[in-house]
Amino acid sequence: MSNKAETKTFGLLYSIRTKFMAMIIIFVAVLMLTVIGFINKTVGEIVLDQGLEKGLAVARGVATASDDPLLTDDDLTLFTVIKGVTETRGVAYGMVIDSNNFIKAHSDLDESGKKYIELPNASTLKEGAGYNIKFFKDPKMGYVYDISVPVTSVRVKEGIGSVHIGIAQSAIDEAVDRVNRYIKYLTVAGLILGGLGAILITNIIVKPVQSLVKSAKELGAGNLDYRISVDRRDELGALMTAFNDMAEGLKQKEVIRESFGRYVASEVLDMILTNKETWFKGRKTNVTVLFADIRGFTAFSERTDPETLIAVLNEYFTLMTEVLQRHRGYIDKFIGDCIMVVFGSPIPFDDHAVQAAKAACEMQERLVGFNLNRPADSQIAIGIGINTGTVVAGNLGSFQKMEYAVIGDNVNIASRLCSAAAKGDIIISKSCYEEIRDHDFGTIPLEPVTVKGKAEPLEIYKLDARRTPERLEDGPAAIARRKQA
Repeated sequence: MSNKAETKTFGLLYSIRTKFMAMIIIFVAVLMLTVIGFINKTVGEIVLDQGLEKGLAVARGVATASDDPLLTDDDLTLFTVIKGVTETRGVAYGMVIDSNNFIKAHSDLDESGKKYIELPNASTLKEGAGYNIKFFKDPKMGYVYDISVPVTSVRVKEGIGSVHIGIAQSAIDEAVDRVNRYIKYLTVAGLILGGLGAILITNIIVKPVQSLVKSAKELGAGNLDYRISVDRRDELGALMTAFNDMAEGLKQKEVIRESFGRYVASEVLDMILTNKETWFKGRKTNVTVLFADIRGFTAFSERTDPETLIAVLNEYFTLMTEVLQRHRGYIDKFIGDCIMVVFGSPIPFDDHAVQAAKAACEMQERLVGFNLNRPADSQIAIGIGINTGTVVAGNLGSFQKMEYAVIGDNVNIASRLCSAAAKGDIIISKSCYEEIRDHDFGTIPLEPVTVKGKAEPLEIYKLDARRTPERLEDGPAAIARRKQA
């Protein structure tokens, strides 16, 4: 009787344990499958988008490099471009097609010179302005994404051809498969450890999974700096490391933007990223151009040691940059000790002449405070010239290096006015004066001045830096004047 009771009790305990273990295993399995599906979907979409973006960038680069060779039938250059592209990992093929639909250059030499035939089994995956992405199955390469972009030229109105770049699905699957391997390890580990108990499951499976879910959500929300703290060397640790590696790859795009922004003004960088198709094209626009040049800089540099000279210039440029950017000025370039600034481009706004005048007045006023505690032989004085008019704005340079700039006669006039300005002077053109005369600036008419390149003398005015619509009586310049009085 006793033995039967013990056997029954043991069987009951065993059954409860089995059910409990089964419940934990099922719970862990469901949880893991949910998270795995989420991770798979996220990783697959991200890797696919990155692969297509990379292929689209490659295709556009080839299109840019192919316009002149297509027009001149320079097949050698086209083959060179295509060969270089197909050496990129993941690119299955590349080809350049002329306007008559003949293949001018192909990564497979046997295909060059043939008539291009649209793939009958291809389906459109995505299309937009200036590109088309199709998806098809090739007997040799398997599934392939065909990315096509037109080749255009400023010399021809119509398109002169197109570029096709093939991205193999196998290259995209490789990255996803690496993560999938870790996910399989995680699934097996979770099911095995689930039978050891809820506590063990919580410590080994649930917490790491929660970290993965949180990381996926953070990345999905745009927080590319979020990383999982990896303090283990098992499959979960490998998965978390792989997830961190994926996040690091996404972060590189943002790092490129930030690094590039140190060399290119934020306005230009934003314009490039938001207007990828048209940012490089020239356009006529009405702007105000300001030149500010240090007077007596040659003598100052000769009597100053290099370290001190650079330190003073950097401090001066920092002060002037803060003033100019606050008034929405775009610093086009530093030309030695001269600053060239554009108001109203690349980001257009209406009162660019008024903002340029305010900035010039504040520059002269702030310079008084800048020189207040400096020795007489290390003080800086500047002359400023301002002109308002139409210029040509666009991306200038070579294939290797380009920069955003404004050019035209009105830019030269501003430079000439700067040369005519003495220490502490702000010389403005008539066109600038007409834009600001209703805004309570202090202006003094000057004798017309003849500048290089102009047959007729220019009507000019001198701007009083101490009289502006928003003059600050408690600023450093005003305090300095009161002390001198």
